[in-house]
Amino acid sequence: MSSAYEVCTSQHGSELSVELLQCVSDAAENGRNDISSGLNSFFLIYAGALVFFMQVGFAMLCAGSIREKNVKNVLLWNLLDSAGGAFGFWSVGYAFAYGGQDASKGKTFIGNSDFFLTGDTDLEFW
Repeated sequence: MSSAYEVCTSQHGSELSVELLQCVSDAAENGRNDISSGLNSFFLIYAGALVFFMQVGFAMLCAGSIREKNVKNVLLWNLLDSAGGAFGFWSVGYAFAYGGQDASKGKTFIGNSDFFLTGDTDLEFW
């Protein structure tokens, strides 16, 4: 894989010119955007995993503070709590967080579209 400078010099020549500098600058910006998108995805997945591990820790705390006969009930209650939270985010949470960025209306306080992920066409993002 060749560097951005080598690709730009093959297109614009090796002499220092505005076109060469613009080409190298655009290539560096594209690389920065790719890294930024990857880091954003990693952070969202990592934060979501931490939330689920927090739920497991809370289940262990609850299970340790009750009598042995009720442990199964509390663990099931915590499992259903996690499932309900995931379903709630799928149904309305994503729309509230990311829906409704309409250029004609400007920024909105809360999203008003894409409930149940109906309008999401970029499956790579989700």
